[in-house]
Amino acid sequence: MSMINRLRSRRDAARRARAIERALRSTNSPAVRNEILAIAQRQYR
Repeated sequence: MSMINRLRSRRDAARRARAIERALRSTNSPAVRNEILAIAQRQYR
């Protein structure tokens, strides 16, 4: 894997992590929070 690809994948992972954190902070419902966490766990496997 080239250095550019590694940088891009690291940046994309950080962007996804920030989006997940933002979604978790913005929801009040425990059910929605659980769904977001389940989707995030599936994505990183």
